[in-house]
Amino acid sequence: MYWVCFGDGAKGGLAMARRAMEPTLDEGHILALADDWAQGDIADVTDRAARSDILTPWRGDPELDGAWQEKYRARHWAALDRLDKVDEAVVWYAGGNPCEQCGLRYVVSRLRQRHIPVWVCEVGWMPVSAIQRANRRMRDTSVVGVITSSRAANALLRLVPQPLLRRYAARVERRSLRKRVEQSPRAGMAYFSTVGEVSPDLLAYFYQRRRLLTDGEQAALAADWARLRRENTPLRALVDGRVQSVPADYYDDVILSCVPEEEDCAALTVGRSIIALDKTGNRVSDMLVFARIRALGAAGRLAVVRDGATYRDMTIQKIHA
Repeated sequence: MYWVCFGDGAKGGLAMARRAMEPTLDEGHILALADDWAQGDIADVTDRAARSDILTPWRGDPELDGAWQEKYRARHWAALDRLDKVDEAVVWYAGGNPCEQCGLRYVVSRLRQRHIPVWVCEVGWMPVSAIQRANRRMRDTSVVGVITSSRAANALLRLVPQPLLRRYAARVERRSLRKRVEQSPRAGMAYFSTVGEVSPDLLAYFYQRRRLLTDGEQAALAADWARLRRENTPLRALVDGRVQSVPADYYDDVILSCVPEEEDCAALTVGRSIIALDKTGNRVSDMLVFARIRALGAAGRLAVVRDGATYRDMTIQKIHA
């Protein structure tokens, strides 16, 4: 048995959660595919040259180490090769995520050629009550650790006694859950757009709801992948709940609506665009949004006030008549 997921974040969560769900599953049997097949040329996703710019779109960022990028690519290609060793698979994916939806179709198409049984585990809506129960169980049975974006804060938090740290973690969880619920159109429900954003203690909820694909379902997913490959447009997106081939500018109107009136950091537009597109049922990457910001700037549809190698360094604003 193998688990197949999309991205290192998803693999990290699954590796932590597997002991509670499948204790006998070896961590080496969790295959993380890093490529985003919702973007670029997918005529042959094993073509390394054709997929290079999509697989590592942040090349040129001075803060990222070139050696790390090489290892990142190597892990992806190794995982892709190992699909030929899979004897039975559980494919983890999110319903509102073009990258993971395209990944599901590719993986099923490839495994179907060898008549491999494929289970699917779809991440998406989850009752708030189930999240609260899972969080409570985790706090009652585990040693709590908190990691923030600040190294200094992390060092201080390691010195905090467990009772206080548990209270702090509970408050952070409540705040995060409240924000997720407030943004949800369904009362009492929370939504996850990627497998990687689901905390390990919540993954069991979705795993209990996995199901084995019928041959007809496998055939339909394989046919859908074949259609997407034939069309081979610059992007693939979820349109009315279905994966469709779309032009490169498909997300541009939403991105433009998030550009500030006055000069501000492009990172803010990237974050706002991801949230806005999430509401349309499409979770996209930050680098895709940044690439479109550059294209919109070159086309004169937004003003690049100060250019930069990253969206942290660039400032932009709307063009005023």
